[in-house]
Amino acid sequence: MIRKILDWSEVWALLIPLAVILWRRNKATYLRPIRIYLWVALVLNTGIDLLAEYKLKWGIQTGDLLWNNNFLYNTGSIIRFFLFAWFFNLLRQRFMHRIKMALPFAFLVFVLANFIFYENFIPRGEYESFSSRLLATEAALLLFYCLQYFIFLIIEDTHTRLSLHPGFWVVTGLSIYVSVSFFIFLFYSYLSIATLNFAVTIWDVHNIVYIILCLFIAKQFYQKNE
Repeated sequence: MIRKILDWSEVWALLIPLAVILWRRNKATYLRPIRIYLWVALVLNTGIDLLAEYKLKWGIQTGDLLWNNNFLYNTGSIIRFFLFAWFFNLLRQRFMHRIKMALPFAFLVFVLANFIFYENFIPRGEYESFSSRLLATEAALLLFYCLQYFIFLIIEDTHTRLSLHPGFWVVTGLSIYVSVSFFIFLFYSYLSIATLNFAVTIWDVHNIVYIILCLFIAKQFYQKNE
């Protein structure tokens, strides 16, 4: 039972901030990308877990369109980056503004080059895992966004309580998520081939920090002080 709860945490954890959104009705403009992300992630993550269950119960053959759900992880990674990049730009922090505006275009070029020349967007081979290169790059870039956010708060040095700054709880949760997940994403493709049991175990760590991310997002929407 505990295993099943943790396996499905990428779905049910999203229901926590979504419930707060429906309850508190926080209309802050800068949170619009986060609202969109939560709904999109709910659809994608539900698909990921349903395909995993389908594969376990009915035994899918390699080559079957539904045998591998990693294309949904790839899709989710791309969408998550662009929505969070939009979120950071809506915060209107002028610090490193040009770099923050340029990163989505650089990421798009990287994605196109990666899946045209190096990897398949939809894995075809038996040992093809999700794109560690894609997810690790996404995590690293989002960590950069998080670090520049906190550097800006230090430089600004206002008398406003830290937790009351727009987006503070979202950025804090995202910082925890990407700083831990970066190393998981970076080595996961290798681990899924070399030692599958350890790869499954280490993914539990990812699920735990994803729950933490959702809790911090829920805290942001609950605050409703904008």
